[in-house]
Amino acid sequence: MSKSKITIVVGDVHQRVDAVKSILKAETDYDEIVFLGDWFDSFYDPPKVAGMEETAEYLRSLVMDHPNKSKFVFLVGNHDMSYIFNNRASSMTSIHKTIDFYCSGFSVSKAKKFRRVFYDEGLKDDFFYKNFKIAHQTQNFTLSHAGLHERHIPVGKNIDIVVNEIIPHVWKNFRDFTVPHHWLLSGAGQSRGGECYVGGALWLDWRMEFEASEHIGRQIVGHTTVKEPECIHMNTNKESWNIDCEIYYGIIIDGRMTTKPIQIKI
Repeated sequence: MSKSKITIVVGDVHQRVDAVKSILKAETDYDEIVFLGDWFDSFYDPPKVAGMEETAEYLRSLVMDHPNKSKFVFLVGNHDMSYIFNNRASSMTSIHKTIDFYCSGFSVSKAKKFRRVFYDEGLKDDFFYKNFKIAHQTQNFTLSHAGLHERHIPVGKNIDIVVNEIIPHVWKNFRDFTVPHHWLLSGAGQSRGGECYVGGALWLDWRMEFEASEHIGRQIVGHTTVKEPECIHMNTNKESWNIDCEIYYGIIIDGRMTTKPIQIKI
């Protein structure tokens, strides 16, 4: 009998480093762990959560030093993108609120801390291109921070082309706002204060904009806070989950998604 494939899915972190450590301690048998992003901009203050610099250092250690780093898949969240965009030259003028990537919670002081951990250690855009993704397909699910919508699929294309060709091209050129389909990263929908009909893969709102689709297939997302994991169209070819809650994470075993509580006091 062949061994089951196991994918662990970790929702929005928001500086809850202890929760991630608890999951990694509890789960030792897996093929991959997918982090849905939003490592930064907590709703709480230390010591309830880790500080900004501590979180950045922990994330860097997972990417570079963890013994299972080859099994980790890091997705970018909209809160992460603000800091990645500002991970550049040390002049104060390089840290600013960009219309396209600015996110609530972003601050100059936190951007400086992020930059100390990454840019000042030589970890620039290439580091993020190499180690982070916008979307990931596994076990017949498409995982992204906020989700994919039929409006994200250009005429004549399909979801596989969007995930494997269009989005990676936009991601590698995220500083060039003239690149076609750039809004897939930078665009926010009206429900999130933007001008797009629906938000891009970092901004799509679960309650106001997300629509399960047979053209896209099964999805797992975060981004929009829920009290407990939510699933729509379960056991269909458009089954979709939102696991952006503080107390659960996901496990996919041979294509079947379930959730487990995080064994830590939040």
